[in-house]
Amino acid sequence: MNAAPRPMLICVSDIHLTDSLHGAHVSREETFERFWTRIAVARLDRPARLCFVGDLFDLVRSPRWLDGAYRPYHEPDAPVRAVVLAIVESIVAREQGFFDAIRRRVEAGELEVTYLLGNHDRLLAHCPQARRVAWRALTGRDEEIEFHTEQVFPEHGVLAYHGHLGDPVNESLDGGGTIGDALGVELITRFPRMMRRIVGEEGSAILEDIDDVRPIYAVPSWVRHVGVVRGDLLGPVNRTWASLVEEFLHRPFVRQWIRGQRKGLRFDTGKKLELMLQLSTKKLVARGQDQRLTKLYKVVQHGFDGRMAARGVEELEARRGLRFVVNGHSHFASMVPLGNVDGRPAAYFNTGTWRTVHQIGNALGGRPSFLAYDAMTYLVFFPGGDPLGRDYEWWTGAMVPQDPPLAQALAGRGV
Repeated sequence: MNAAPRPMLICVSDIHLTDSLHGAHVSREETFERFWTRIAVARLDRPARLCFVGDLFDLVRSPRWLDGAYRPYHEPDAPVRAVVLAIVESIVAREQGFFDAIRRRVEAGELEVTYLLGNHDRLLAHCPQARRVAWRALTGRDEEIEFHTEQVFPEHGVLAYHGHLGDPVNESLDGGGTIGDALGVELITRFPRMMRRIVGEEGSAILEDIDDVRPIYAVPSWVRHVGVVRGDLLGPVNRTWASLVEEFLHRPFVRQWIRGQRKGLRFDTGKKLELMLQLSTKKLVARGQDQRLTKLYKVVQHGFDGRMAARGVEELEARRGLRFVVNGHSHFASMVPLGNVDGRPAAYFNTGTWRTVHQIGNALGGRPSFLAYDAMTYLVFFPGGDPLGRDYEWWTGAMVPQDPPLAQALAGRGV
């Protein structure tokens, strides 16, 4: 008896739907429709399986947390679960077109959905009601369901998991809150809200982009960068950021985490984070120092991506028969060869993101610069009998808008 032909498998990650923060320049619904046009042609007569490899819902960077006493890094008791449910319901309502587009294909038998948890949606593991709302939005099915942290797709030799394990800022071995949760809500979400109170809605619009800065370690440079580009915001930006950093570093959860990172005289992760944030509150540093910081961010990011690929090697060695490891998390797409398994090529993939990214780079004037673009990456493992004989394709692209807010500010200053 012949085995059933393998289905098409698509992996995407880090779409980060939010309840109120600004979205991408191209709507998620439009992005999905563009994506589906390609998928529909190649899936043959079997439903495609779409695996969200973490962080579809962003439950951390919601201003809703700032309206009450509870935070995403607190114990997931009833009050925290109530906030999670409210955020999920709001996201579903806000992104109705996106969910409708997916659900139509599921209900038509053209698409199947798998949901894996990342670090920004980990609280779904503790909130059955929120999972039910999310699943109903994606599939139309009103049922109890568990969302797992990893999935093996044996037909394709694929192991998929989000990739935040091994990231000291976002890893939680017991599934609890992380310092990344605290950074997300107490600094990145609070900063534009605080600035809005000072300079108004129009003046603070540019600051919403802090949520899109990548790598996350580059946020302090981005804050300084805004002060350079918008001289009228320099004073308020510096004062507000310094105040938030000071308050952040004195929060009990943060102090406890920093103490837990101590490893004797070593320059541990807690010391690095504390120093980075403290330096970010100082006045604009010399141009040469900024150049060195930009290079340091690149080294840190490449090192992190390398660790994710190295972990992929460990997983393939421990789980015989698999050839591919698929992660998200970093928002930077990558494909890394890992050798051969049973005489066939093995690889590590990072599925990037479907959201806006402000990526750090070297500016012509010497200071760090940031390029804003809407990213879109997806990985397709093709079904058996593909007419072109394809095993898999890895697609990544970027759409750069003509006039993002920061570009308008730069043009106004002749930069």
